[in-house]
Amino acid sequence: MTRRLAVIGTVGVALAVGAPAAAFACGGLVAPGHAEVLGKATTLAAWHAGLEHYVTAFQFAGTAAKFGYIIPLPGNPSKIEKGGDWTLERLEREVNPPVPQRLALAAGAAFAPVQVLQKVQIEALDITVVKGGGRDVAAWASRNGFDLTPDAPRVLGAYSSSGAIFALAKFDRAAAARRGLIEGQGSTIHFTIPTTGPWIPLRILALGKVSVELVDADLFVLTDRPPVLAPSLDRMPGMTVRASRWAGPSLLHDLRSDRGMGWVPRNLWLTSLQLHAHAHQIGYDLSIDGAAPRTALSVAAQTATPVWVWALTAVVILSTLSLTWVLWRPRRAGLQVA
Repeated sequence: MTRRLAVIGTVGVALAVGAPAAAFACGGLVAPGHAEVLGKATTLAAWHAGLEHYVTAFQFAGTAAKFGYIIPLPGNPSKIEKGGDWTLERLEREVNPPVPQRLALAAGAAFAPVQVLQKVQIEALDITVVKGGGRDVAAWASRNGFDLTPDAPRVLGAYSSSGAIFALAKFDRAAAARRGLIEGQGSTIHFTIPTTGPWIPLRILALGKVSVELVDADLFVLTDRPPVLAPSLDRMPGMTVRASRWAGPSLLHDLRSDRGMGWVPRNLWLTSLQLHAHAHQIGYDLSIDGAAPRTALSVAAQTATPVWVWALTAVVILSTLSLTWVLWRPRRAGLQVA
């Protein structure tokens, strides 16, 4: 039976100049002086037919000339491209409809050296996917223009130990101006990642935050049946359920008609979650049906004892016991003839 599962995680927050920075896009903000430069950011992580579709978008504000963010990924993307035009907006409107009015969609190893897996430029974003130990990745990022918070090596180290890799996206305001982008516009990026299931990083949301700062996130989950979450809801402080129902045909049609979204199946269960918690309470990532970064799964598979070893061991043990019985069993007395 073909497994069809899609998980969509959306994180949308607002950042105001002078206010404490809020978590965004399932990624960690890095900017000179750690200034607030994002007006809004939204992330979508979807899985179907062996591929995770990770779409992230943001709107920028503030005065920083260059800034970026780091996103842990469960594997090396097979494709990095510009995302669709309305998918993220349509998902938000599904659970948070506007005041009644005409609704119209817009057209259209820990100390191993860092390995650069690929580089892609999409509009004013330079995206680099790297693999390596957390401290090495942090040092590499610093050398390449990312102004990291003091806790970055520790946070990135936890992810690298679990097998994750990292996408580092750097935004250039001058390049945006040359391309005609104005403040408030967003860039949407679509990662396609071969995985065994969906995995959404949440611990990264607390990057650079003191323990009492709030993290706000909206998560949308689409599955062909009610999903199995890990951790369970009662072990995720501040997580509440906003909706749990079959996705309507209108929503699925709208998602499927956007750029790069033709993989969306026709029958899915919609679960909407909302996270509102302090930074110190988020010490986990969200896994569906036991999914994890691919490297971690590969290591587990390699370290597990193969079935043939157990079978051979059983044969040897049984053979040894049989031989021992033959050699040491009590001999029966022979028949005596009178």
